[in-house]
Amino acid sequence: MVFRKIIEERMRKGPILRRLREQFFKVSSKVLSPVEFEASLLEDLRKAKSLVVIISPFLNKLQVSKFLSLREIDEARKRGVKFVVVTRPSDKKEVGNPDEHKECIQMLEEKADVLKQSKLHFKSVIIDNSVIYLGSINPLSLAMVSYVPPDYMVRFESEALVDEIVENVIGKEKYESWISA
Repeated sequence: MVFRKIIEERMRKGPILRRLREQFFKVSSKVLSPVEFEASLLEDLRKAKSLVVIISPFLNKLQVSKFLSLREIDEARKRGVKFVVVTRPSDKKEVGNPDEHKECIQMLEEKADVLKQSKLHFKSVIIDNSVIYLGSINPLSLAMVSYVPPDYMVRFESEALVDEIVENVIGKEKYESWISA
């Protein structure tokens, strides 16, 4: 009898909860093309308060140079924002061009803590543990020179989602070791 009442109540509330969830995701998330991703990330870097974690398995010298030259990076660092970059190690088994990858890591080390993780495939940017970009774009490898690739990022504003990704995808201990490096 009690179980039946719970089921009936859930069925009554189900459509309402579904509509609320849908409205929440419309407000808190956005699918971004590579060009839109760059613009949105710049805006979030302007607002960053304490931490930016960039997970980019692959690195491209052109994109890394462009990223490091951003005024928003220097301004954020002056505000005390910590930058952490997680990428693959620079060896032939991990990346296509180990020499370029190694050079990119050295360039990034001037402005960020760089951590190397083998077989990394996950691509993301986490800002202040409350904004997360998830998708197919390698944030520090995408080079739109002659064409815009059909990659995307989805931007979410949700501490709960960041926590969920940290706990169930990255691993809480691993993430904490990244940000305490």
